[in-house]
Amino acid sequence: MGRTPERESLYDFSMPYLTLQGAAFIRKGSASDISTANLNTKEIVVMKGDNAEEYARRHHLSPYIFTYNTLQEAFLRLAEGQHDVLLVQQVTGLNVIRELGINNIETLNLSLPNFQQDYCFAVQKGNASLLTKFNEGLSIVIANDSYKTIQSKWFGPDILGRTTSREALENFVLYLIILILILVGIWIYTLRRQIRKRTKRLKREVQDHRQTLFLLERQKNHLLQSEQQVRLLLNSTAEGIYGIDLKGNCTFINQSALKLLGFISPDEVLGQNMHLLMHHTHNDGSNYSIETCKIHEAIQQSKGTFVEGEMFWRSDGTSFLSEYYAYPVIKSGQITGSVISFRDITRRHMAQQELMNLKNDLELKVAERTAELEEKIESLNKNQRAMLFLVGDLNAISAELKEERKKLELSNHELEAFTYSVSHDLRAPLRAINGYAEFLIHDYAPLLDDEGKRFIHVIRSNTLKMEQLITDLLRLSRVFKTNLTLMPVDMGEMARSIFIGLTDSIHQKSYKFVLHPLPKVLCDGGLIKQVWQNLIGNAIKYSAKSPVKEIEIGAEERESDLLFFVKDKGAGFNSAYKKKLFGVFQRLHRDDEFEGTGVGLATVQRIIRRHGGQVWAEGEVGQGATFYFTLPKQ
Repeated sequence: MGRTPERESLYDFSMPYLTLQGAAFIRKGSASDISTANLNTKEIVVMKGDNAEEYARRHHLSPYIFTYNTLQEAFLRLAEGQHDVLLVQQVTGLNVIRELGINNIETLNLSLPNFQQDYCFAVQKGNASLLTKFNEGLSIVIANDSYKTIQSKWFGPDILGRTTSREALENFVLYLIILILILVGIWIYTLRRQIRKRTKRLKREVQDHRQTLFLLERQKNHLLQSEQQVRLLLNSTAEGIYGIDLKGNCTFINQSALKLLGFISPDEVLGQNMHLLMHHTHNDGSNYSIETCKIHEAIQQSKGTFVEGEMFWRSDGTSFLSEYYAYPVIKSGQITGSVISFRDITRRHMAQQELMNLKNDLELKVAERTAELEEKIESLNKNQRAMLFLVGDLNAISAELKEERKKLELSNHELEAFTYSVSHDLRAPLRAINGYAEFLIHDYAPLLDDEGKRFIHVIRSNTLKMEQLITDLLRLSRVFKTNLTLMPVDMGEMARSIFIGLTDSIHQKSYKFVLHPLPKVLCDGGLIKQVWQNLIGNAIKYSAKSPVKEIEIGAEERESDLLFFVKDKGAGFNSAYKKKLFGVFQRLHRDDEFEGTGVGLATVQRIIRRHGGQVWAEGEVGQGATFYFTLPKQ
């Protein structure tokens, strides 16, 4: 078969056993009008499907290409003057001219690069073994000069003068058949020998391959099982875990890490530089270079490290405090990367900070109350015998209070221990102070002057106030450790009953109480009741001195939550200090104006936050105040 680029996409070809040069045929006398430069303006005629047609179209020789079903017809049209140039293999063209007896056509010395026809054996695409046999057979024929003798005899330069076209064609076909038979015989003989050898070798290889395949399959199953177990272990842990290579690019990541970092699919992270992705900035917003990164140091120094309090960044640009462990991965004595496990410690950090603030506030209040007691005690009349006994008792109690404060400082790391200490150790000396003060009033009243009696009343008043403060703090602490018991609560009925419970029948008539319809809410009824008691109680207390005593309670349904409010027209507050309203022991009014401990609104805030809501207030001095809080719909 003639080899062409178009046919190479369909077949594999052997080395050529015959090459025929192409030629351009023209009418005699027209050579001066045709050249390579103006060939694209001439009409070219070729036989349909011939190598010459493929060559002319492949090289875009002319836009005027005409095809005929036979070469005889093409030569006749050219001889009649219908076209300018005919392209065909030179030997074939000369044979057709002799056969037709045409004498007005000649060949043109025209430069047509690579215009030749290589005749090769063609095999189906991919049949490399058969192709090899053809090439080996051709090599043998060429090596013993048989091929050269046949080619010189039948395709020499003087073929036109020795034989007729029919004889040339018959001889060509005859020798071609003989050549093919020789090559096929050689190929069959060689093939049989190689088949016998290869069959034996293949049988051994097949047996070896079967054994190897069995071992590989078993090993593959073990690896798959191990991989599934490791993947299950990684995805079942709550900690985020990921691995990086020496360049810091992610090699694997578990589901917890994806969730903590705000990603959905591992494809979003794998191959990415993890430092640039989620560890690029310090807590203060400054750039965190990879050279100073502790994870990078774990790889460089070949040792594990633990870091707490550094910022990790999510995919949406937000950040969280983290603690993490980083360990180098070592294979065959070489470090290949690192494995990092981390967790979000934002809530723990906030809880520690809040506990520390509570501790500091409590220490301050205890110190203040202790100082007040010592000052009151020292101011008593030391000349009176009864007061001397009282002072001695009070000093002892003060020492007990200091001791209890030290115990509290040691135990306030655990809220439960703090609650126990407050409820049992602080209340006992307060009751003692109050009891001794009451004994003094009843048993030694005649011995005391008015100033001494006033001192004792001050002591009793402050002990009762401190006991109320302790009660409020205990109620605040229970908010943290009480489990939420969710149930449907009728907020309207609860608000109405609390208002009635906080006022007697006389005061109820002096207040204008407006209660709008309130929805039922799924919440902890006991805790929410404390919210209503504090807010409605504050509205009643701070409206007591106001000429307009009006309390309004209502609710509004929003997209994702329910908004409740308690509004009064009482004393109000300075809006510049509204952020302090919900802090522990934070009060915006003096004790001689309105009594209170400064714990109620802090309790309200923590209860609402435990339910997933928010609380805030708005007000102006003398214009009243409005307290808002939200609860989720579900």
